Amino acid sequence: MRVYILVAGIASLLFASCGKKEAQQETRQAIAFELKSFKLYSDNCGNDSSKCASYEVSYPVFTGIDSAVAEKISYRIDSVLSIGFSEGLVQPFEQNGRLFIDQYQEFAGEGMEASGPAWYYSVNINPEQVTDSLITLSFHSEDYSGGAHPNSATIFLNIDAKTGARVQLNDVLKSGYNDALTKIGERVFREQRELADTASFKSNAFDFPDNKFQLNKNYGFTREGILFYYNSYEVGPYAAGPTEVLIPYTEIKDWLK
Repeated sequence: MRVYILVAGIASLLFASCGKKEAQQETRQAIAFELKSFKLYSDNCGNDSSKCASYEVSYPVFTGIDSAVAEKISYRIDSVLSIGFSEGLVQPFEQNGRLFIDQYQEFAGEGMEASGPAWYYSVNINPEQVTDSLITLSFHSEDYSGGAHPNSATIFLNIDAKTGARVQLNDVLKSGYNDALTKIGERVFREQRELADTASFKSNAFDFPDNKFQLNKNYGFTREGILFYYNSYEVGPYAAGPTEVLIPYTEIKDWLK
């Protein structure tokens, strides 16, 4: 049985040459990555960084994969980083950065003296899992563009390292998994939030449809299990913060393909 998350990251291919006395061995390059960064600042930095808007992205560049797949990964990264910038359109994150800085400078006016703290947008894209079949990326972002407080979020992206397609639960789990997965997820959520088995979510300021626990669609395939991440405001108030629900593979081994 083939399970994306359990495939090793380094593989070798052996080729036998007919009519030759010695076999030839060729090792396929392992998937690797290098973290790079893109930084953009407003024109008014000078010696006072408190009045300087910034846009920063730390992102991985992969080697050992097909060039077409690498392009698809870049597109998928851009699609996540375009959220909130391009009205549903996917554009390079560098372009989003210029838009962010331009909006700040327009807001600040000719004197570049905007009231309150300067704006900033920062995201770190971390490879959480890299094998020859699966790449799981987490996007940890923080931003401020006015208002009472900064915002932060974590988004996961799971990609087939051989095709560039998104990897979803249906690709990894057998049909009919939803009820079992939801039951485990609810138990873990209640443990994380110190809620009794019979405690009402609504009465504890958590907002699920019909007051029934649901797994969200923001999940990553980590080494230990499937991690569902609920960002602030998603099912609870900002003050409650985010909630991580890790479902270990050992608890769903019968559902793995």
